[in-house]
Amino acid sequence: MKNLQVKQIFLSLLIFFISVVAFAQQDVSDGHTDWDDGIMIFKSEDGNYNMRFDTRMYLNGAYYFENKNELSNGTHLRKARFAMKVELWKTWRTEWDIDVAEGIVEVKDMYFSYNGFANSHIKAGHFKMPLGLNELMSSRYQTFVERAYPMLAFETDRRAGIEYSKWGSKWNLRSAIYGQTMDIEKNKRKDETGNGVAARLVVAPVKTQNFLVHTGLAAVYQKPDDETGAMDFASEPETKIGDTEILDTGTILDVDHSLKYGLEGAFAYKNFSVQAEYIQTNLSRTNGAQDATLQGGYAFMSWILTGESRPWNSFDGEFGPVTPKSNKTGAWELAARYSHLDLTDENAGIYGGMANNYTGALNWYVNPNIRLMLNYTYVDHSVNATGEGFIGDDDFSVLHALAMIYF
Repeated sequence: MKNLQVKQIFLSLLIFFISVVAFAQQDVSDGHTDWDDGIMIFKSEDGNYNMRFDTRMYLNGAYYFENKNELSNGTHLRKARFAMKVELWKTWRTEWDIDVAEGIVEVKDMYFSYNGFANSHIKAGHFKMPLGLNELMSSRYQTFVERAYPMLAFETDRRAGIEYSKWGSKWNLRSAIYGQTMDIEKNKRKDETGNGVAARLVVAPVKTQNFLVHTGLAAVYQKPDDETGAMDFASEPETKIGDTEILDTGTILDVDHSLKYGLEGAFAYKNFSVQAEYIQTNLSRTNGAQDATLQGGYAFMSWILTGESRPWNSFDGEFGPVTPKSNKTGAWELAARYSHLDLTDENAGIYGGMANNYTGALNWYVNPNIRLMLNYTYVDHSVNATGEGFIGDDDFSVLHALAMIYF
């Protein structure tokens, strides 16, 4: 009954928003439609209203070459997203974004922002906190099927908060204060004591038409989400098929706060690029418990065989979409990634395990709206990687495919 009510509410809201935008366009002027890199944008003639949809459907599947009794081969609807992004009166922007891939409505980006200042904005609502280039970049622009280990384990993810962002032609600064996620069930069970602050600075000291150097650092201070002082960190082996968190610290008690530090860097020359990040999470604990340190990182190389490049923009301090030069043959990319995650701190009595992953990728950007991805990953676990019944030191390989459709 509750699920039916939720669906009815979101359907009503969807119809309402579409009706409002349609009325606004008809009332102000006839308007027109533009296409920008596969995105359809509705604009009023006077420029006061811009709107576009962000619709995503990701279908993926995986085949494990070992441990078939513990890791299930299968297919999965990875994402089923619908969002509306609207600009109002040139200075206000808002986004309304949901995902229904698991049959449950999940709130993604829900915010509004004021953009009336030069090269800056103030944003309020539910959105990603500024930590990690790999995490902040849209899933539409990711080079691999899933994000790397440290993003899966240490993500601050979307939170309800307020952000101030400012940028220049070669730099971007984001800062935010935040509370908890828009999780109805969790907020029924827990008091909203969790909060934090986050900041990220990105600088591109070299930025020409063919050559880019990207550097960045970030820091996040966060309190536990409730009065129990508990935190936990876990990660799947960079695949959501089976959703098996083999690396898992379990519940860590007596946590006063965590401090996450992130370092990021990238180099791009024409159709070749390298990207790397390191994230360290420090736990400050109470009641005589030992402080703890957990960490992870990744590095990857990308070579786009057909000559396209990964564009970079200072508005987000991130890389944008690869746009094929030809919609007949598309763009082809080869990539390789090494990723590492260590959720063990023996001095603190935390044995979450460690893993090293080695991934090769082949991507076909069919056109600006369709992409097909194929990954092969070898997973090397430590003896403490015993989450969800694994025995430790249990290595395996997996073939992972993903079809993306977005517009």
